[in-house]
Amino acid sequence: MKMLIRAMDGYRRSARSHPALFVCINLILVISWTGLIMRFSGENAEVSGGRSARILVTLVRAIAPSSGVTLDNYETVLVLDNCEKVLRKLAHMTEYGILAALVWSALYGIKKLSRRIRSLIPPLFVGLTGSIDEINQTRVDGRYGSWFDVCVDVVGALIALIVIYRLIRLYDRWKSVTNSRPGA
Repeated sequence: MKMLIRAMDGYRRSARSHPALFVCINLILVISWTGLIMRFSGENAEVSGGRSARILVTLVRAIAPSSGVTLDNYETVLVLDNCEKVLRKLAHMTEYGILAALVWSALYGIKKLSRRIRSLIPPLFVGLTGSIDEINQTRVDGRYGSWFDVCVDVVGALIALIVIYRLIRLYDRWKSVTNSRPGA
């Protein structure tokens, strides 16, 4: 808990002491992460599916080493096909949740923005980026765009924002308790 508090203190301190630098660094992170998402989006189905298969087989081997699942035979196990779909959706949620957190962080350095605006822009940005991502995939061999994936992306953004606001609430509560103690 103390490590989280120290991290939050440093985060807030840097946002207050150097707001322009803070925003610039976070915007560079947003642009870099968006570029990484678009790079993965531009991979053909064989490359993208191969990566998912490697991750899935590695997870299965870690959980059940005696399963005998390999890259050569994992497609014959029907349940693994469904697991791969779930894994890919979780990856979507995670990558776009991170993007939402980065956008929120960049906006945190702009004090003129209300909390409501800072809460609305990240999911809107994620929805727009996810839409561009899915449109881009329609131009890649073996890939197709899916509006369901855009919805999954936005859900990932919303979950990330909920986590951020819960952590802030926890931080503020802990700070108020600590500051109200005698000798604090």
